[in-house]
Parts: sequence; structure tokens; C-alpha cells
Amino acid sequence: MPQNANHGALGSEVLRSPEIAAVSPKFAEGYARVREVTDTDGACQAWAKALYMACAAAVRTQEDLVERELGRAKALGLSLTQARGAALAVMISRGEGVYSRFTAAVDGVFGEKIAEPTEPSPDFALDRQAALDYFTGYFGFVPDYIELMADDAPRALEGYVLMREWALAENLLETKHVELLLCTVNAAEFSSRFVNVHANGARTAGASEAEIIEAVVCAIPISGVASWLPGADGIMEGRP
Repeated sequence: MPQNANHGALGSEVLRSPEIAAVSPKFAEGYARVREVTDTDGACQAWAKALYMACAAAVRTQEDLVERELGRAKALGLSLTQARGAALAVMISRGEGVYSRFTAAVDGVFGEKIAEPTEPSPDFALDRQAALDYFTGYFGFVPDYIELMADDAPRALEGYVLMREWALAENLLETKHVELLLCTVNAAEFSSRFVNVHANGARTAGASEAEIIEAVVCAIPISGVASWLPGADGIMEGRP
């Protein structure tokens, strides 16, 4: 039986063109096998992995890839509300510029802009100790970088907690998918420390080890195989 991947069925434009195979059929087949993992249903559903790659591509300023992967995610079952939730997960991770870039792509793919709020914002009661209690609940302890913010910028810590509570636990996108997409984003940025944080969060949210590994493999089309080593380090560091 043939073992080669069906290059034309995968999401990579460079694979569907003849240019890589013209130089090296072997290299093209190797990349196609990686894209089989990222582009088809496996431990993670294909729509989710396309979303993870779109988020990482936004972080890495790869605008064509953002739109292409978002379009694939939509075709595979991603909803607009899930995409909006992913946008705020990207914002807390990488800030306003990335959020705006990703949201513009969502608007274009789904053909719909965000409407104005229809109700006034409620009053969100939170203080320093409640913020520290949140991190104790998430990590089992209060990290030193959280203590630092609590001591000298407690109002910022309150804001961080409010954003984090919504982004990770109350999101329009399932918590497991938020944690996994942040694994992809941080692997694409070569950050083993934050792959570790979000791999552990994904485990808590019910993700399997295979799902976490596939999420990190999704960084390879964005940042190359160099993303795998810090990603793998982050995965292994958090294993029980």
C-alpha cells in the first residue's frame, strides 16, 4: 500500500503548488506528513487545529496564513462565537496589535463585525487577596511574578485576573481549546515556560497528552521545526 500523503488534500498552499516537490520530493513528502497531523482529525479535531494555527500565525504576523487557516477552520465547523473567544485569548497572550489583526481576519472570513454592547457593564468586585486566591486555585501556589504585581501594581493584577478568568474559564471557546491554542502560540514563539503553563492548564481542562502534542505540532507550519524543542520541553516539564 502507498504510504505517501495526499498533498492536494492538505491546507498548505506551498504543498499544493509544485515548487517544493520540484526541488525535493522527499522534503515535500516529509512536510506533507506533518501537515497530515495538523490538517486532519486526530486527537484534536481538524477545525480546532486550524484555529490554533491561525492564532499563532497572527502572533507571528503571517497575515495570509491567518486568513487561510481561519477560512479552513470555518469550513470545518468553527463558529463565529468561538472565533471571537479565540481573539480575546490571543489578546491576553500577545496584546492589542495581534488582537486587532486577528479580529480583522475574523470579520473578513465570517463577513460580520462586532456589534456595540447593548447593556451597561456590571460592577466587578475584586481585591488584591481575591486576585491572589485565584492564582492559588489555578497553580496551587502564587508565582513570584504575581506577588510582584500584587505588591506594587495591585490594580493591574485585578485587571489581569478579570481578563484571565474570562479568557480561560468563561470563554465562548471551550477552556480546553483556549489552553491548547496557547500551547501552539507559545511553541511558535519558542517559549517552553508558557507551553508548560498552558499544557498543565489543558490537562486540568481534560485534554489528553496526544491533544497537547498535536497542538504543539501545529506550531511547525508557523515557526518551523525549531518550535518543537521548546514545545516538547514545556510538555515534558509539566508531566506528572
